[in-house]
Amino acid sequence: MLDNRGPERGLTGEALRYVVSGVGLAALYSAVYWTLAARFGVPVLIANTVAFAVNLIAGWTLHSRWTFAGRRTNGPAPAAYAGYFAINAASYGLNSLWVWTIVDHLHGSVALSIIPVVTVTPVLTFLLNRAWIFRARL
Repeated sequence: MLDNRGPERGLTGEALRYVVSGVGLAALYSAVYWTLAARFGVPVLIANTVAFAVNLIAGWTLHSRWTFAGRRTNGPAPAAYAGYFAINAASYGLNSLWVWTIVDHLHGSVALSIIPVVTVTPVLTFLLNRAWIFRARL
């Protein structure tokens, strides 16, 4: 699905950069969460919240400057920030729903709950960010 501008641009290039960004952001989240919770004994929900906030800021910076480079944000900065936060908060909620449904409700394994978390949610998040927050330059 390469467009005529080469693999570094267009949907394919953005999707590839989103995957690379996602791996880096997952590593950052994990490092912050683990360091706070395991090394410093911070309660896990607080460590999770701090890691989410760090990832939110790093994600905005990475996506706005690299993943979706060449696109403009939808509206003034505060509106774009709010939309980006809303998408990420929704993805957090969706992931929580996957975990609750598969592990608690259906009594499936934790490993099984990871499948939609790492496949469905990122695709939806990418599409929402691309369509709503980072629009094509006119």
